[in-house]
Amino acid sequence: MNWHMIISGLIVVVLKIVGMTFFLLYFPQIFAKSNVGFIPTENYRTVPQIFGSGNVSFIPTKSYGTACPRGWDFNQERCFLLSTSELSWKKSRDFCETEGSTLAIVNTPEKLKFLQSITGAEKYFIGLLYQHAEKRWRWINNSIFTGNVTNQHQDFNCVTIGLTKTYDAASCYVNYRWICEKSVK
Repeated sequence: MNWHMIISGLIVVVLKIVGMTFFLLYFPQIFAKSNVGFIPTENYRTVPQIFGSGNVSFIPTKSYGTACPRGWDFNQERCFLLSTSELSWKKSRDFCETEGSTLAIVNTPEKLKFLQSITGAEKYFIGLLYQHAEKRWRWINNSIFTGNVTNQHQDFNCVTIGLTKTYDAASCYVNYRWICEKSVK
């Protein structure tokens, strides 16, 4: 038996498996970025929608001849930026302001569904804060939140979306990813 041939064959198989794994993991990220930036008139951009069964389908979001900055996602005449790094809520808000935007105000079921379809298995800060004096949640534009926030604790005054299908209370001082939002120019 030629052990050199067997070992060489095993190395080739392992390298192919590793290569295919990286390809499958990063293929969607590489090609999804090529659709970012200018969104042509009357074209459809597909957004992944993950269902409870784990199946993925794509929901088209129609553009109307508008453009979002490079790296931002378009939905319902708004541009959204999902961060890839993590910061506290205040630093996340400050970052959005430097981009001419705000933390996302997720005040419609459609906007929540869209953002949850692209957040994946991550938690993202949004622009919702607990106002102790009023004992209620308010958006950063000062409008009143009328939904339910889960995971409420005494020191959880900020909110994340993502990982679950709910608005989840979170500590403002823990670092999470964040979502910025601005209108289409």
